[in-house]
Amino acid sequence: MELRIRVIKDERGSISLLVLTFFLITVVTTLVITDIAAVTIAKRSLTQATEAAAQRGVRNLNREAYYSGEFDISTMVENLVGAGPKDPGIPIDCAKALGDSQGALADWAGGPRSLRRVELSEVSISSIQCDGFGIQLITVASAQLPIVIPLLKIEKVVVTARVSTTNTRRSGFSPFGIRVF
Repeated sequence: MELRIRVIKDERGSISLLVLTFFLITVVTTLVITDIAAVTIAKRSLTQATEAAAQRGVRNLNREAYYSGEFDISTMVENLVGAGPKDPGIPIDCAKALGDSQGALADWAGGPRSLRRVELSEVSISSIQCDGFGIQLITVASAQLPIVIPLLKIEKVVVTARVSTTNTRRSGFSPFGIRVF
């Protein structure tokens, strides 16, 4: 019985096992957080490139649609008192807009590495829509993880970005391009 009590009271090595466990948990957590941060930054970079592509596309004015509904005096008076027609926005040429958006994203993806995150590759447009007044782009890219965790064995993550943009006129009265109010 004396031997049994002695074995139970002998607790050498339990602290070192606990410290080693906490150290491994800390290291794995740090690696995972590093990968998550890299993917988040890559997604932000892809979103900014998608926004730039959408802005480049939406700048294409559809002149025929824009000038077909020119205002006359009665429409101007109705707008001044707030009873005029609702402005749908500035019409854009969808064919040119889609081409410019694709070109902007291709320029960014194929340009110098200093313009984009090194983690991003295989950048492409998965969906592009134009309704005549706005553009919606959905882009997809692969993000290379900086640290491959042996247990997970994940090397790449797919990130997406969705952006919509339109052009609008500022409200107010601006004869000859000079804003009065």
